[in-house]
Amino acid sequence: MTDAHTLTDSTGDILDDHPDDHEAMFRRAVEAINDRNEVDESRRAMWRTHHHHDQYDRCVMIGGRHFCRRCITLYPTSFAVAALSLVGVVLWPVQYDLWLIWGLCLPGTAEFVLEQTGVVAYSARRQILVTAMIALALGRGFAFELESRWSWEFWGPVLVFGTAWFVAAMVGDRRHGHQVA
Repeated sequence: MTDAHTLTDSTGDILDDHPDDHEAMFRRAVEAINDRNEVDESRRAMWRTHHHHDQYDRCVMIGGRHFCRRCITLYPTSFAVAALSLVGVVLWPVQYDLWLIWGLCLPGTAEFVLEQTGVVAYSARRQILVTAMIALALGRGFAFELESRWSWEFWGPVLVFGTAWFVAAMVGDRRHGHQVA
């Protein structure tokens, strides 16, 4: 049995009642709180980054917050290309649509898979370049989808390349030691 002045650490081991033990316990408690706060902040930030804090190099800072570099390149460009396509402005001759929609997705998919599996190191410039290519294809495909539901020009690449990206992301998360929540 312990008296009122005996302290135990997190494992239940009895600590002598010395000031140094109190400092060590306090430091460990503060570290545990900081670790929890970092994880909590990382989870709250996932909606705009979907990257863990150790991968914030894939993000840009806007207003003191992290935003995914790929997403801020992909979505605005895709929506602009889709809008332009719907009003009749196309970036290439219509007969090349299928080839270019699928072809422009290949470099970005290869880059993502190779980076997630550790074959190539992350590069922000390369990421932006291949994402811009995908954005052109996605925007044109999205215009097809808005004109005619369940279009192959949109859903074909989404299913094929989306599956490759999903599997690569799972491999990358496991490789980086991240837990899927």
